[in-house]
Amino acid sequence: MPPKSQEARTQPDEVVIFEGTFSWWAAWCMMIWVLCFLASTVLMILSTRGSAFQIISEEISYVKEVRPPYGPEMQPVVDATMREINQMFAYHLPQTALFYSLAGASLGLFTVSYFTSFVLLEDQGPKRVVDIGFLISKGVNVYMSRTIPVILALLFLGGWYVMGTAGPRAVACFAVGAALNLLSASVGVSVTVQGQTRLAHALGLELFDSLQIGIRTGSIGGLLATSLALGGMAGMWLLIQDTLSLSGFGSGASIVSFSMRVGGGIFSKGADIGADLVSDMEQARFEEDQRLFELQRKMAELEEDRKERAKQGLEGDDEDMMEELRKMEDQMQDIASKLHPIDYFDTVGEAINDVAGTCADLFESMVLILGTCTIIGVKGSPVPHFNSGLPFWIIASGMVGCSLVAYFVHVHERFTAQRIRWSLRANLLLVIGLVQLVQISVSFQEYLAGTISFNRFWHFCAISLMGQIIPEVCVLLGEFFTSTDYSPVRSLAMNADLGIVQVVLQGFGQGFFSTGLPAVVIITCVVATWRLEQHYGLALLSAASVSGTGFQGGIASFGAIATNAHKIVHLTTYHAMSRHRANICASLGDTTAHAGNTISAVNAFSAVFNIALTLLAQAYTELDINYMNVTGSILSSYSQAGLVLGVVMTFAFAANTMISCLQTAQAFAKYVAQHEIGKIAQLPFPQSHVRPLKKLASFGSITSMRMTISPIINSLACPMIGGFFLGVKGLLFMISGSNVLVLCLSIFLINSGQSWVAARKFVLFGLLRDKDGNVIGPDSPHYANLGIGETIGGPFEDTTGPAMNNFIKFVAVFAFVTGGPGRLYEELPVNTWPFGFASVVGSLSLVFFSRVGLDLLLKGVGAFLSRRRKQQAFEEGEEAPPEESEFDELDEL
Repeated sequence: MPPKSQEARTQPDEVVIFEGTFSWWAAWCMMIWVLCFLASTVLMILSTRGSAFQIISEEISYVKEVRPPYGPEMQPVVDATMREINQMFAYHLPQTALFYSLAGASLGLFTVSYFTSFVLLEDQGPKRVVDIGFLISKGVNVYMSRTIPVILALLFLGGWYVMGTAGPRAVACFAVGAALNLLSASVGVSVTVQGQTRLAHALGLELFDSLQIGIRTGSIGGLLATSLALGGMAGMWLLIQDTLSLSGFGSGASIVSFSMRVGGGIFSKGADIGADLVSDMEQARFEEDQRLFELQRKMAELEEDRKERAKQGLEGDDEDMMEELRKMEDQMQDIASKLHPIDYFDTVGEAINDVAGTCADLFESMVLILGTCTIIGVKGSPVPHFNSGLPFWIIASGMVGCSLVAYFVHVHERFTAQRIRWSLRANLLLVIGLVQLVQISVSFQEYLAGTISFNRFWHFCAISLMGQIIPEVCVLLGEFFTSTDYSPVRSLAMNADLGIVQVVLQGFGQGFFSTGLPAVVIITCVVATWRLEQHYGLALLSAASVSGTGFQGGIASFGAIATNAHKIVHLTTYHAMSRHRANICASLGDTTAHAGNTISAVNAFSAVFNIALTLLAQAYTELDINYMNVTGSILSSYSQAGLVLGVVMTFAFAANTMISCLQTAQAFAKYVAQHEIGKIAQLPFPQSHVRPLKKLASFGSITSMRMTISPIINSLACPMIGGFFLGVKGLLFMISGSNVLVLCLSIFLINSGQSWVAARKFVLFGLLRDKDGNVIGPDSPHYANLGIGETIGGPFEDTTGPAMNNFIKFVAVFAFVTGGPGRLYEELPVNTWPFGFASVVGSLSLVFFSRVGLDLLLKGVGAFLSRRRKQQAFEEGEEAPPEESEFDELDEL
């Protein structure tokens, strides 16, 4: 039940509404970020006049160039008139761009604090809404409290790994990156849980207000992740003044992102499929869908009745109508209270997977892209001060734009989900315009200074514009195949009565077809960019592609909020307009959540492409070779073996995550059956569901994290096996081949899974009609067959598809941190191949332990704790405690 400190007020119709709460933390944070913004702005202005303190750094050059323009007079190599490959040179840090980035990050964090205060002050809604929100929050809190210690243990091992291969400064960046990423995910999901009940309540008032609450709630996670990523990278560069050490920032973020996205997906889909494996619960779910569908049709008929009587001037018996609606609402309350506790795990999983996972993923992509941009901008460019600062100008301007456009979305009560989606795109166009304005101004000023040519100036303009447009073009192409507004999903729903084979094959076919166009768009832009500006152009392209990520991540998080609010509304109110608005928000949320997954795939491809090229530059620079001249010599049997190994390891990871998801589902079903988990009949709702839900959440958290260990080992073994067996040449081709495969496979899995989900909702919402105009509902073969597709597509869309992006980023960043001559790997594996066998044996042993040994260990610890409790009870003369599972015993510990 809600905390006693929460106040409630009574509306005229005697419905108790729980009011919002004031957050002193949010208020204090707003003041702090205003001060940070002012301080950063003052330093930025002073740096433009040369009045701020100057920071000079020394790096090893990747290219042979003249000394840096307007660089320091004193150089590490005495009497050097040129920068030489693999030789030190000195340059001024782009302080103006970095202070501007800190100001942009401060503005983003101020917006996050303001939105948090705004959302928490909104009314939480009536008791029925608050009760369901209370259950969801309990499940999320249990999951986060159980998984964070595991993530910290993984970070300790990862930090030790980085310390041994990259040094103490990289470990410092590793710790900061991990801490900020974990903070963004935790705060984002916490506020989301608070915001979804506010949204559900607001849907009964007005669509405009509802969307502002929903978008602002989602923006908290998106803006927080990107603001911390931008501010953290800018701040750490100012402090450590070493671009290579910044790669540690990304490796720390990768571990958190991997755990949140992969573990959250396994937990979410494992519980969802596990509930379907219990036969009586499957029947209950069907009855719930059918009952909600009939209630929706009944309310629509009553509303049509009322309108028809009004047109004819008849008063009618409105009191009887209201009494019938009240009975229907009571029936809904019975549905909410009779649901099995595991049936609330779809809402818990939505919050964890689509909010915490999305926030962590966005953070990781941004820091990886910024890290490679700084390295190649400094080491591989003729104007290090400008070229390393330009990506920060672009991303910081995007942060400013995302913060501003999140305050308002143009919505009207008559807008459809498709129309609102285009309003969101209009906001993104404003961000693109602002970024282009700043980028053109900064580049043109450099052109006037004479350090870049006019050709480079317009190249930068074209590349940055392409980078900003690519993600949204890929999203638009994906939505055509996965949204209920377009023909492919409608065709899938209409043909679903032809059988399960038709549903599965058509879903796969549309998924394959939808993969080609985004891939062609991305590859075309990459080729064009390489022809214009080569390696630095690709870095600039990737920086531009994440400039709008703050807003795009916010609307992606909105998808989970809208989906959960939709379920709450359909379980708590009979109001026809509330349910209509909830349907609109749910349809919109499906498309925005899908957009977030697509953007993650695009960002992952860009980040890994840059990391692979930067690894190439670093490796051959250490061999005193100009990496830009490395062409045919890199093609060898090792490179071909690297391509094959990349494909093998990618498919192994996909199989690993799918198997982990299914095993978690089976574990859930077995746990429910063996321990007879269900609501406590003696207690009223929601207290009847709290304890069993917490037990299930604890069990699922431990199980999902245990299942996540195997994919982590799979990912960590990739760069070690590739580097030791094949050398740097094979490792580069392994990463590059896997990157292209992951892009296509991820988009295919995401689009296929989403098409089945969207088609089934098309039927559930009563939008599918037969040739005679009759509505086709959940009792139809269409709905049953699409349910099979949705079950297959769930792990595709929410687990394996998004996890592929985390896999390839994880592999690439750890290959860069540890790779290259002078560290773990050599150019050719003449001396390292025995370590490859050790890596294979070690990884297989760890996978076996995670699958079998860890399970036995948990059972042994649980049995020991159980015996100790019984012995203690016997000695104290008390009744022996009831038998519990090893997970319950571990909870007590």
